[in-house]
Amino acid sequence: MYHMTVFDQTGSKLYDEPIEAVTDAEAKKKGLDVLEEKEYQAYPFRIFHSSGRLVEFQSHKAKKAAKTGA
Repeated sequence: MYHMTVFDQTGSKLYDEPIEAVTDAEAKKKGLDVLEEKEYQAYPFRIFHSSGRLVEFQSHKAKKAAKTGA
């Protein structure tokens, strides 16, 4: 079982739902599809396995740096 959480810039949860997937790659694809569908691509998020293994992660700093060109 996998899970995805999306945060706003203050750390409040915008999305916090399980992802049904068999592999890390499938969970990542499904999670990225949700981000696009809900237009959350600019927000920090994490996709992780129920064991705690991180599958995909984007920090708030990564997006901020991309916007400023740093």
